[in-house]
Amino acid sequence: MPEERLVKAAEISVFAHATEDEEKVKQAVKRIARYEHVFESQRLSGHYDDPITLLTSKTTKKTEATDLLANIVNKLSSIDRQTLLDELPNRVDPKGNLYLRLDKQKAFNGKVTLNENDPIRIKLKFQLPHKADPAVTIREYIINAEEDDPE
Repeated sequence: MPEERLVKAAEISVFAHATEDEEKVKQAVKRIARYEHVFESQRLSGHYDDPITLLTSKTTKKTEATDLLANIVNKLSSIDRQTLLDELPNRVDPKGNLYLRLDKQKAFNGKVTLNENDPIRIKLKFQLPHKADPAVTIREYIINAEEDDPE
């Protein structure tokens, strides 16, 4: 990743459905975000009153949040990386937050793939320069991260 750490925090959330092993869902998150997690659990009910657990993990450490983005960007396929860049204006809010949804099942196997269905949701908070366009700045940051990739 570029030396300047614009990513200042990350929040990861994922649903563990009644048919899923909660520990395996946590493992899927840990394989994408390789830092120590403290998961908050919230018990919910699904459409047919089936139990669902919302798992949330947060970090405000810039190094962890930056490394999370680097891991995601560097593990995305070239097609998913281009999709991310193309969809960036729709994935970034005016406050400089980037929203990603990753395939939970593939994450368990260590693969990073964009997916909208039953995903691992990631919100990355950026600290942007004053009056900077969030989508443009984050796009440049991601492109520079690709160029800095030693692989």
